[in-house]
Amino acid sequence: MSRRFPWVLAPVPWSEETWFTRGTWLGKPLFSPRTADRSVLATKRQLRAKGLRPGGQDPCAFLVLRPRKAGKLVFANLYLIVKAKPVRPMTEARWAAHRKMMAARRTCRECGDLGWAELPKAHRTCEACLYTAGLDPDSYLHDYLAGQPTLSAAEHEALTEYPRLSTPDYALAG
Repeated sequence: MSRRFPWVLAPVPWSEETWFTRGTWLGKPLFSPRTADRSVLATKRQLRAKGLRPGGQDPCAFLVLRPRKAGKLVFANLYLIVKAKPVRPMTEARWAAHRKMMAARRTCRECGDLGWAELPKAHRTCEACLYTAGLDPDSYLHDYLAGQPTLSAAEHEALTEYPRLSTPDYALAG
């Protein structure tokens, strides 16, 4: 990253001072992690944690990251905290819409029962309806719903049997 974005002492638009940056990207200053002043600049998540939102302002700088898993450069927008606005509070109508949305996610499409947890997005059906729709013979739901085990007692015992470790000789020496 240092060859592509070398350190540069450059002026920044929000301050009279010059800051060490990694040059510019799309015409705006570019920073590495932990080099931007946290009292002046923040990402959207950092603003949200402070109870703020960007409020329509364009990003004033960028943060360049290289996550090890991604193996590529990732750019994050940085916003001025001074220009950020407070987060809008949830109104009663928004809360009602949110409750309705969550109830739709918990409602079974087959039987209409309202569950306590969100149902899988792929089918939105409860486990009982999945069982009646037809399950694989090795599904765990057979035991759960019908009470008919898919394995015999001997097969179940073979699954739970662990090989016993013999005691090493040096442990017996005293």
